[in-house]
Amino acid sequence: MKIKGMASFLTAAALVFTLSAGVSSKASANSPIILGYYTNDSFAALTSYHSYINQISTDTFNTDASGNIVGTIPTQAVNYANSVGILPYALVSNYGATDWDSNAAHQVLTNAAAKQKLIANMVALVKTNHYKGINIDFESVLASDRNALTSFVKDVASIMKAQGYLTMVSVPAKDTDDPADDWSGAFDYEQLGTYADFIQVMTYDEHGVWADPGSVASKPWMTAALKFSITYVPSEKVIMGIPAYGNDWNLSDKTNSSNKLIPWKDIPQLITSTKGKPTRDNASGSMTFKYTAKDGSRHVVWYEDETSIKTKTHYTLTYELAGVSVYAMGEEDETFWKAIAAGLK
Repeated sequence: MKIKGMASFLTAAALVFTLSAGVSSKASANSPIILGYYTNDSFAALTSYHSYINQISTDTFNTDASGNIVGTIPTQAVNYANSVGILPYALVSNYGATDWDSNAAHQVLTNAAAKQKLIANMVALVKTNHYKGINIDFESVLASDRNALTSFVKDVASIMKAQGYLTMVSVPAKDTDDPADDWSGAFDYEQLGTYADFIQVMTYDEHGVWADPGSVASKPWMTAALKFSITYVPSEKVIMGIPAYGNDWNLSDKTNSSNKLIPWKDIPQLITSTKGKPTRDNASGSMTFKYTAKDGSRHVVWYEDETSIKTKTHYTLTYELAGVSVYAMGEEDETFWKAIAAGLK
């Protein structure tokens, strides 16, 4: 996940909010979850495309090392979601000033006082702002904190469940469990799946702008990750991810510092302006094209089109998953959501 911005500290409030009997989610026991990740740039997309989704997770909160929650409360979005029957989660991450903060995660997972403070703040955040659950999105967690992360999720889920709220945990996609791995080793799928209501597997960023070019979410990589997930987590608890963006690599810049994410809705204009000729990479199912920029730099772009979005979303049915998630609202247009909907048929 990518967090945008930080604001004032939130205080743990005592006001208790109970789930409203007057608002029901559009999701049912027989329909898949369609969750949109909401950022500070997502309100227009939420109001325009709300009929395609039944859940949102507001990606606007971070924790510091002391267990304080930092961020902005998207009150308008949460109220709107509740008014149209969309179930809202409050996402809390360990994103710092410029990147994932492993130390902040370590402190709130292992320091008893910081842990208790963060859990209390999470409960207050959900209660006072009309959320229906919490989404824990800790990334770059130290492999040595594996047991501590499981314990934290167990404690959060127990408290949330007792008060009528849901707990979702976002986890990096993987096809094997290596407890020593410095990115995914901290995530014990089997244990996390025991305690959390849902495990959201981030099946995107297989290739990112920080490294070599390639598909954001190839078919072999996604299917391997999903098969691994449902081996250790009940499939009805697993939510798979779909990216609403592609990536543009500047091949002339060996530092990777000028590579950039391209929102789905901006890709057609990029193709037109660069006279790109997209082709489908059969192995990944993704689209790619090359172009030369006005400054002479050579670029390659990888992205998903309507066909690949439909195909990959259909894995939700193939593997009998709880549903699909999209990162992030505001980067897409309606053709994207139509492809998601088509993939669920």
